[in-house]
Amino acid sequence: MNDSTVKAIKAYMGLGAFVYMALPNTKYNAEEGGYKNSFNHWEELAEWLEEHPEYKGGNVGIDLDRSPLVVVDVDQHGKDGLHSLKVFLNSRGVDPATISETYLEKTAGGGWHVFYKCEDKETKQRLISAMDGLDLLNSGGVIVAPSVIDGNEYKATTGLANIQDKPQWVDELDQDKTNNKEQNSQRHTRYSVEERWGMIANGFEKGQRNDQATSLIGWLLSYQLHPRRALEIAEVANDRSLEPLRYQELEKVYTSVLKREIAKAKRREANDG
Repeated sequence: MNDSTVKAIKAYMGLGAFVYMALPNTKYNAEEGGYKNSFNHWEELAEWLEEHPEYKGGNVGIDLDRSPLVVVDVDQHGKDGLHSLKVFLNSRGVDPATISETYLEKTAGGGWHVFYKCEDKETKQRLISAMDGLDLLNSGGVIVAPSVIDGNEYKATTGLANIQDKPQWVDELDQDKTNNKEQNSQRHTRYSVEERWGMIANGFEKGQRNDQATSLIGWLLSYQLHPRRALEIAEVANDRSLEPLRYQELEKVYTSVLKREIAKAKRREANDG
């Protein structure tokens, strides 16, 4: 691990953040506990790295469950989250340029992470698609600079010292999602490949556990993975969740999805025949 990475980790820790390491070129910590293998003191993380040397050249992540931070995740991969954010801020009478006044990172996928300080530990959650292309994150793990995915870097575009306290509009983004909760709950959630890997790495999110388990298991089975192996991976994701599903409930989801996939396969065979 080079000096600049160590310096960045110590700077995050100085903000009160708990830092974990991900395997090189990935967004996940593959050890038991996943992103919860996080530390607020460099000496403790360094000791953990001595025991897990394969992570020494890995990516850097922040455990938002334990850190006084909230992140607005602006997706620019297939979506225009920046446009959504600009429209939202203009509707609140806020200059969109305000995001450049806090700590800001360009992600490996071409999007943005907008960081704010947030001491509120009572409302830890991940609001996926709070608006089109926008996620609100203050729970789970998030990969940060300096990290690399497929040759693409996470880069800080403003200094960490510039990080601001969470502004009111961030809570209003949360409220917009809450106001639409009933409508959203009636719509089956579709997840990207990246989001499904995130489930494996960080667990299922409260309020979406059944949908996410269904999506993950169906996705795994679509790759002709052995059914029991798909269940085992879903169990890993569930164990990493803040509030895991009961095993019986997870197995019920698995059985339902497996029956659905078997029925699909039979229909395809009939059509091909």
